[in-house]
Amino acid sequence: MKNLSLTLIVITLLAFTADRNEHFATVEKIADTPIFIFSSPVSEYEIVGKALSFNEMLKLAMNQKSNTREKTAHIVDYALKRVENGKISNFDALIIELEKDKVHAIKFKSDISLKAKIENYSDLLVYFFCEPDEEYEVVMQLEADYSLRAARGGMLFDKIRSMVNRTMKKKNNNKIEYFDAIIINPDDLSEKLIVYKGAENK
Repeated sequence: MKNLSLTLIVITLLAFTADRNEHFATVEKIADTPIFIFSSPVSEYEIVGKALSFNEMLKLAMNQKSNTREKTAHIVDYALKRVENGKISNFDALIIELEKDKVHAIKFKSDISLKAKIENYSDLLVYFFCEPDEEYEVVMQLEADYSLRAARGGMLFDKIRSMVNRTMKKKNNNKIEYFDAIIINPDDLSEKLIVYKGAENK
């Protein structure tokens, strides 16, 4: 009986810890389409097709004149054209996997939802094209800072990876204040370092 009680306590504590480690956000819409980047939909969904062809992805990668928000709008346009051409079914939202250069068109199994679970990127919570659901405070703002190699490469993921690595290096060297997560501005890739209200500094 004691062992059963102890097991139940451990399970309860683990569940509580898991809940506290999960963070949620409300994603932005681009051209009336919810965009999930570094996040996954909370509501159930199914993938209805690939939103971009390989050639379309190359065009976007080589286009240095458009900013990130404009490129994302182009992704939505490409996806809508694929629907018109019968390549994919009607979709509700897009999941963009920057690291894998994949864009999935998805259909929700119930109502369209903007709610997302934030995924850890390199042991850090990164909000991109979304706003945290939790209350937070901004402890520092940083301009876009990525390596020359990432800038020349032109790939968005390379720039964000370089930015996050540099910010984490500053944190580990105690050059910036403690923070829980980063909000990246899609317009200029500037960073807001935030702490969740009520969270204890580690």
